[in-house]
Amino acid sequence: MNLFGFKIGGAALAAIAAAALMLAAAIVAYLALDKIDTMIIRAVQQERQERDAYWQLEIQKANTKVAQAEAAQARAVIDIQADATDRVNAASQQLEEVRKRNEKLPPATGVGLDAARSRLLPK
Repeated sequence: MNLFGFKIGGAALAAIAAAALMLAAAIVAYLALDKIDTMIIRAVQQERQERDAYWQLEIQKANTKVAQAEAAQARAVIDIQADATDRVNAASQQLEEVRKRNEKLPPATGVGLDAARSRLLPK
């Protein structure tokens, strides 16, 4: 048999056919491995994206809890400050009332507190 102007025997033709089949099989195997590699890369990327989304959600939940706790603390501080202000104002009013009542009393005549002034003391 003549192939491209060369005389080729049956064994050589079989070897060429086998080599062509092996080359075709190698190309198919390469393409299959490339496709599998691409699939693996995509799966890894998708897994990373899912993992990142999960942890971003967890971080967001934790940040929300922290923000809520901070807001609750801020409200508690405001309530405590308001209560303290009310108590200070009440004590200031009581002190002012005691001072006014003390001014209305006659000057002390002896040593120590007289009965009227001792009634002004807190009980």
